[in-house]
Amino acid sequence: MKYCSINGQQLTDIAVTDRGLAYGDGIFTTAKVLDGQVVLLEKHIERLVHGCRHLKLQLPANINLTAQLTKVVKEYPLAVLKVMITAGSGGRGYSRFGLSESATNIIIMISDFPSHYESQTQKGISVGDSKQQISSSPMLGGIKHLNRLEQVLLRAELDERSEDDLIVTNCQGNVIEATSSNIFYWQNEQLCTPEISTSGVDGIIRQAIIAKKSDVTVCQTRLEDLKEAQAMFISNSLMGIMPIKTYNNRLLNVDLVLELQREMKGFI
Repeated sequence: MKYCSINGQQLTDIAVTDRGLAYGDGIFTTAKVLDGQVVLLEKHIERLVHGCRHLKLQLPANINLTAQLTKVVKEYPLAVLKVMITAGSGGRGYSRFGLSESATNIIIMISDFPSHYESQTQKGISVGDSKQQISSSPMLGGIKHLNRLEQVLLRAELDERSEDDLIVTNCQGNVIEATSSNIFYWQNEQLCTPEISTSGVDGIIRQAIIAKKSDVTVCQTRLEDLKEAQAMFISNSLMGIMPIKTYNNRLLNVDLVLELQREMKGFI
């Protein structure tokens, strides 16, 4: 880790009573830092504000998060920025009753950028199907909250597999995402992405692609649909658009994805 601050102070320790630790009571976002700037900073701020409103977290009125992040990252040519907002310490059990606005903790961390992403975004990755399924949660669908145990278990499975990533379904058998990214695929020359209103995270790159490509079809997707896919890719704020070269050992068209990368340059 290159940098860590809590509420503007360079610290690496937090109270054991923090509700983010006790209950996962909070949200986060992860962003790419390039040439001393946060890529898609406004969208990441929007995500944090939306998440706080959805979870009814109190953001301190005197905090200018945009200015704070802009200042913190300016010396880093390439890095990973992570911002966590927790409800802080207080309340009784699950209840937040009695928490003040000042209880909220804003944690900012900067770490090294994954070195393998550059080559993978050109050559593509191999992907299989996860043996595990994630839950459906209408209360939390699309929100990047701190409850990530399902992703921890998915990553543990991936660490024991030979593929670079895994496609994950929910308990209804609908395709949702990869272990830490959204998924897109071409079927009958139509660009599609799974509907994720009750599971998974509505990623910032996913949103940008849907906004730029007005013909993207958001649809309920099953694993059977992916068997017919011509091309596939995954996306998140760090990797951008990552081609899938093989899915369950079946070769896919990487050129379609590289063309989309060029088309989206300047937007993500």
